[in-house]
Amino acid sequence: MKEAVLENEDVLFCVLDYCDHQDRSSFLFLSRTHGSLLTSEASFKWRLERLHKERGLYAPTYRLDPPPGQTWKSTFEELWRRRDIWVGSSISKPRRVGGRSNSQSRRKNATLEKKRDTFRISVCARLKPRGVARPTRAPSKSAIERKKIALPLHQRLELIRMNRNLSSRKEALEVLRDQRGWFGALEEGSCVDGYVGDEEKNEEAVIWLNGKSSGSTSGASEDVDAEDSLDNTTSAPSLRGGIHFFDKEDGRIIVVDPTKGLREFAFNAVDDGASQSDFYDTTALPLVGDVINGHSATCLVYGQTGSGKTHAMFGPPAPAAEGGEKSLGLNAKKVAETWGIVPRACSQLFGALDHRRKSLNIEIDASVSMSYVEVFGDKVVDLLRGGAKCGQSRVAAQRFVLDGSAEVPVQSLDDAFRLLNAGEAQKRKAATAMNDRSSRAHTIFIATLRQKCTSTGADVTSRLFLADLGGSEKAKKSQPIRDSTNTSRSENADEAIADTRTKNEERLREAANINLGLLSLKRCVDALVKRQRKGNRAHIHVPYSENKLTMLLSSGLGGNNKTCIVVCAAQEEEHGPETVAALRFGQMCGGVSKTLMSVGSGATEEGARLRDLLTRIDASIARCEDNIMKHEQWVTRKENRVDERAQGSDYVEVRTTTVLVGAEKYRLEMEDLLRKRAELVGEPLNKEIGV
Repeated sequence: MKEAVLENEDVLFCVLDYCDHQDRSSFLFLSRTHGSLLTSEASFKWRLERLHKERGLYAPTYRLDPPPGQTWKSTFEELWRRRDIWVGSSISKPRRVGGRSNSQSRRKNATLEKKRDTFRISVCARLKPRGVARPTRAPSKSAIERKKIALPLHQRLELIRMNRNLSSRKEALEVLRDQRGWFGALEEGSCVDGYVGDEEKNEEAVIWLNGKSSGSTSGASEDVDAEDSLDNTTSAPSLRGGIHFFDKEDGRIIVVDPTKGLREFAFNAVDDGASQSDFYDTTALPLVGDVINGHSATCLVYGQTGSGKTHAMFGPPAPAAEGGEKSLGLNAKKVAETWGIVPRACSQLFGALDHRRKSLNIEIDASVSMSYVEVFGDKVVDLLRGGAKCGQSRVAAQRFVLDGSAEVPVQSLDDAFRLLNAGEAQKRKAATAMNDRSSRAHTIFIATLRQKCTSTGADVTSRLFLADLGGSEKAKKSQPIRDSTNTSRSENADEAIADTRTKNEERLREAANINLGLLSLKRCVDALVKRQRKGNRAHIHVPYSENKLTMLLSSGLGGNNKTCIVVCAAQEEEHGPETVAALRFGQMCGGVSKTLMSVGSGATEEGARLRDLLTRIDASIARCEDNIMKHEQWVTRKENRVDERAQGSDYVEVRTTTVLVGAEKYRLEMEDLLRKRAELVGEPLNKEIGV
C-alpha cells in the first residue's frame, strides 16, 4: 500500500520535499517505477523548483513548457554545476581529499568550468514579414535594378535531374541545352566563377554545351528559329535573389547568393516576425535567467536599415495621443503583445526578483540599476540624463559607463518603463528611403543586478547588455540626402538650402559612423571565434579599442558571458545582397552555416539537400491546394450599373456575377511557390501550373 502511494507522482514529490539530496537520489533505485518517475521531464521541473528554493538558482518554471530549444533536464544539468554560487566563504578552509587539498580541487574545477563557459554564442535569425508597408520615400520596385542570376552548373544539373527523374548528367545537360537559360548566363562568365567542383567535368560540360550550340547545321536553322520563338513565349522565369525558403522547425534559411548560387544557413532558431512573445522566449528569456544566476549576458540585433531591429528590441512607437515617436508608451500595468526584448526583459527580471523574495529558503538582497546610452562615432551620450555626454572626455566615455557612473537605481518595473520612455525621446532618429524611423546611432541598454547572500556573505554582480545596433546602409539605397535644389524660392530660400545641406552632411556622417562601428564589431567577433577555435591559450588580439561600441560591449562579448545575436533581414528580392551579408555575419558569429558543395562525398550531401528543398516546396504546394479546396467557394454577387449614355442617367442595370472567394491568400501563396519551383528547375511557369 505504501509503495502504491509513493508511485503517485504528486505524492512522491511531496515526500521528497522533506528529504536532502542524498535521500532523493536513493529513491531512484527503489524500483523501476520510481526510477521512471524521477527521470521524467516533470521530475526535472520539480528539481528546478527545489534548486531555486534551496540554492537560489532561478529557472522559468512558471512556464508550462521549457524555453524553446531546451528541456527541463538540460536546464537542470546546467544549473546544477552552479549550485554552490551562494555558498561563499563557508568552504574556504582547505581540506585534504585523497592526497590533494580541497583548494587544489576547487582550482581545478574552476579551470574546467572556465573552459566549459568560454564564449558561447547562439545566433537567431528574424525575417521581416513580406508586405509590410514601405516608407513613403522608398523607390518603386520597377525603379530598382534587377540583376540576372544564374545558378552554378552543378546545382542546375542536380535540380534538373531531380525534377525530371533523370539518371545521368548527360541527360540533364541535354535538357539544360534546350532551356538555353544557363548557357546565356555562361557567356557573361557569371556561373563559372560560382561553380565549386570537379574542374575537368566542368570544362567538359562547357565544351559539350558550346559544341551543341555551335554545331547546328544551316538546314536546321529554321527549326531552331521556330523553337526559339516558342521558347520566348514559354520561357522560364528568371531566378530571384534573396531568401528563397526558410524552415522555422529546423532553423534553416536557403538564399540565392549571386556568387555561390543556392546557399544554406543554419541557425539556432528562425523567426518569421509573427509573434513578439515567441521571439523573446527563443532569444532573451534564457539570458535573463543567466543574469539572475550570476552570469553576465549580451543580446544584440544586427541587420540592414529598415529590417526591423528596433521593433524587435523595443517594439513599435507609442500612439500619437501617448507621445508618438518620442515615447514607447510602456505601461507596467498593461502587458502588450507588441513589447520588444527590452521591456519584456525588464518585466521578467523584476517579476523573478519579487518571486525570489517570497519563496527562497535563503535570504538574498538584490538591487537593480540601469544605464541607457547612445554611441555616435567617438561620442557616448547618456539618454537618461537628457542626452548629456558621458565622462569628462571622449577618451574616458566608455569607462564612465562601465564603472557604473551612468547608472540610475531602479526600484520597480514602473521606474524602469519611465526611464525607457524618457530615453526614447532623446534618441537620434531620421526618416530615410528605407525606414521612416531610422535609428541614426547605436543604443545600448544595460541592466546591472547586484545580489548578496546575507547568511554566507557571497555577493555577485551581473549585467545584461541589450544593444540595438544602427542598420548598415548604402547611401544610394537609403537616400539620406534630400535635394536642396527643389526648395521653393522665397525670402528664406537661402537659409532653407543651407539648412538642407547641413542635414545632408549630418545624415551621411551618421551612416559612416554606423558602418564603422559595425565593421569594428565584425573584427572583434571574428577574433573571438578564432580564439575559441584555437583554444584559450592562443594569443589572438581582439581589437576592442577600435571603436566606442566594441569598448562598451567588450565585457558583454568576451569572458564568461553568454551571447545571443539576432540577425534581422528582409525577404524582398531588392534587399538580397544586404540579406546575404547579414546572414554571413551570423555565420561568422556562430559558425553554424554550410555552403552547398559538390566535391567528393559532398555531392551526395548536396543532392540530398536540394532534393529536400524541392520536397518541401512540393509539400507546401499540396498544402495550399488542400486549403484552397476547403475554403474556396462560389459566391453570387449583384452589381448595379448605371448607363451613362442613357438620357437622364436613370437607367440602372442589375448584373449578376459568380466569383470564387475565400482562398485569396492561399492562391497568392500558391503562385509564389510555383514561381520559386519554376525558378529552381528552369521550367516555364505555365508548365508548373499544368497548362
